[in-house]
Amino acid sequence: MSTFFDGPEFHGMAAGGKISHDPGMSDRMMRELAPFLKAEGIDIDDPNADFTEADLHIAMEKAQVEYNRRLFTPVGAHRGLALGKLRSFSVAFAEGDIKTAEAVVASLPSDPQDFSPSVAQVTGAAMGLLDEWFTEDVHGPKLGGVMAPKWSVKTSRAVARDILALAHKGRVVDSLDRLIASNSGRPVLEGSMLAVAAAVVRLTKRNKVSEQDVVDELMPLDGYPEPVEGTYGSAGRVIQDAQEAEDGPAAEQNLPEWLGGSSAEASAQANPHADPQGIDARMDAVEMTVYEMPLYQRFRDWLAETYDDVDEDSEVFDIAHLLFCIAVSSRADIDEPEGIDDLLDVLESFAVDGQEEAEKTDGESPSTVIFLDSLEALDNYLRFRMDTGENPERWSAARARAEAASMRTDPLPSALMAAVEANALSEEQLAQPLPHNRLVEGVVGILDWVGESRPLTGTGRVKRADIAEAAEKFGIKAVGVASNARYEDGVNYARSADEVPVLEAMWAVMQSAEITEITGTKVRPGSAADEWKKGEVSADTALPVIGAFIYERLLDVINLVPGEDYGAPAITIAQRLIEILTPDSAPERPELDLGEVRSERLSTLLEDELQELTELGLLMADGDTLSAEPVYKRIVAGAALMLLSGPRE
Repeated sequence: MSTFFDGPEFHGMAAGGKISHDPGMSDRMMRELAPFLKAEGIDIDDPNADFTEADLHIAMEKAQVEYNRRLFTPVGAHRGLALGKLRSFSVAFAEGDIKTAEAVVASLPSDPQDFSPSVAQVTGAAMGLLDEWFTEDVHGPKLGGVMAPKWSVKTSRAVARDILALAHKGRVVDSLDRLIASNSGRPVLEGSMLAVAAAVVRLTKRNKVSEQDVVDELMPLDGYPEPVEGTYGSAGRVIQDAQEAEDGPAAEQNLPEWLGGSSAEASAQANPHADPQGIDARMDAVEMTVYEMPLYQRFRDWLAETYDDVDEDSEVFDIAHLLFCIAVSSRADIDEPEGIDDLLDVLESFAVDGQEEAEKTDGESPSTVIFLDSLEALDNYLRFRMDTGENPERWSAARARAEAASMRTDPLPSALMAAVEANALSEEQLAQPLPHNRLVEGVVGILDWVGESRPLTGTGRVKRADIAEAAEKFGIKAVGVASNARYEDGVNYARSADEVPVLEAMWAVMQSAEITEITGTKVRPGSAADEWKKGEVSADTALPVIGAFIYERLLDVINLVPGEDYGAPAITIAQRLIEILTPDSAPERPELDLGEVRSERLSTLLEDELQELTELGLLMADGDTLSAEPVYKRIVAGAALMLLSGPRE
């Protein structure tokens, strides 16, 4: 019986160098995969087996998935050993003993040993725990907005950031193959362990208990059997203690000690008698380098032209100088857009330090001040490069990445981003129609009312005589009047359609979503109208429109608050929304200088708007407590993030 291995395709691949025999790892891997391949109908030990190349490829993919699942799923004694490593790492990390934490990582062998779990087993155990903790009712709400902590290896910290985002959706384990393919095993191991440690640190602070109490609750060791000698064969080299790890390559530092970076504290402990004059001399050298940089001088000239009302002693120049000193010290090449990512990694370390310092002392920490000032200067620098550079689109992309980093590290946007991630709907949920939504029903009704076309006012709004009929589509009682606009007995007597808030907001959203289009003084169905005319509109289609409506209404609240300051009202509204979405894990309210009059006006307008969103079924009220319908949580958080991104241009 002829097999694939006897055929011309196989021999052609071999002759062409596409197949080679490696008697080491290849044979070992095939032996390990053999039982999984056999379960898929491919018996590689049977010389008479009959299967094609396509059959082998399909079976190999399935076998590899099952093999990885087994590889990353410790059981029995080795699950207990894996949890023990995670406990040791988390406690050491929470206590600030980074050398011991690094030694725990270094002690893990590639393959499991009788008394030590493998890299894969610890990785898999960590991922399973994260999916469990972040999605359960007890701990999940307290873990909103957890940030990836500082670590010497940037790639591992980046993976930790990805893993924490996935954990809110319970999809870390499901993303294992992608994470491994994108980053390799060691960064995924360290990223998983860092994410576990970050959760332990958060729960330690939220529950006001010790690190040991948290790991005892989350990773108990009771019930696991003792490991038995001889379970596994001989293993490779294992680093057993902290000293060997310490003697390895120096850990990469984000910032040198003489700029207050992550190595400063460790250096001070190691050498308490260090000469402060030497540090001053090195800082002077950095400042001299910055002053002599043509790029820095061009940036200062641009600032002087852009901010024509500032003098040489202005803060805008001070923070620009700070930014360049950090860039030079950390060797970030900010003359190229890609170098901005390296600088952002450094700045994020200040944000993490600031959060840790703020939890220990009252008031804003120096690290937070450096972070915020540097971000402001960085935004100016990126705008400078967009205005004067040869590739403005690349600098614009770098600016978008900087804005995203700002949101990751600021507690309020970070919490909102976590809410967005945690409340993503599945494909099945997105395909389902939204039940009994007044806004969706209103859009369908408006399209029916418009027909092929409908006359409008010269400003493109619903005519006064049509206000009652159009508003009724959204369940709003309104009447068009020539004068004496008022609310009376639940009816809005409006002189123009822009005095009917829900109708006005949805009118604008329908145009931007191309559900309707206005040409001259007529409205017609837009290119997206057919999807809505069917009546049963999927959540995937409807939710972005509802989210845009929420944003429009909240933006209207800001516009009605007296004064030119956009930021303080936007932050106040976003803070109120995160308290509604995640009451147990919302960040502390920031201190804002709104003034009594503006504060009272904003409070009244916001409560009225929240009442409107409740009446529309987007929020739920239980006495004085508001919450969001689960299906709408993601778009409410998204609307708040849009507010924080700045006023609409």
